[in-house]
Amino acid sequence: MGSQLDDPEYIKVIEEMGGLVVADAFCFGSLHYRDLVDENAPPIKAIAERYLKKLSCPRMFEDFEDRYRRVVETAREYDAKGIIVQSMKFCDTWGVDANVFTQRLRADGFPVLRLEREYTLSGVGQMRTRVQAFMEMIGG
Repeated sequence: MGSQLDDPEYIKVIEEMGGLVVADAFCFGSLHYRDLVDENAPPIKAIAERYLKKLSCPRMFEDFEDRYRRVVETAREYDAKGIIVQSMKFCDTWGVDANVFTQRLRADGFPVLRLEREYTLSGVGQMRTRVQAFMEMIGG
C-alpha cells in the first residue's frame, strides 16, 4: 500500500524475492476502484459523487479510519502474511500517512515493511535485501 506506484517492476522485485502481492492500496490501485458508481443516479451526478465522496487519499486526513479499515479488511480477506507500506520520496502527504499506517498496523499485530522509494526504479539491490529480510521474518 502507499503512494502512486505506476511501475510494475517494483511489484516484480517483491515477487522475485518470494513474495506474492495479493492486493494493493495505492493512490490509483485496485482498492481505489472497489466502490462502484451509483448506476441508478444521473450519470454525471453519479460520477461526481463517486469521485468526490469515495476518493480516499492522505490529503483527506479525516478519512484515515475508513482507509485504515479498508486496508485491514483487504489484508484479512486475502490472508496477507504481511503488509508493505511504500511511499515516494518527497510525497509529504504519504510520507506522514505511511508512518501513521505503519505504527497502527504494527500495533494491531500486522508484520509491516516500510519502504521509501524513488519515482523511478532505483536502489533495487537495497530494496531486494529489505524485502528478502521481511520475507524471512514472516516465514515466506
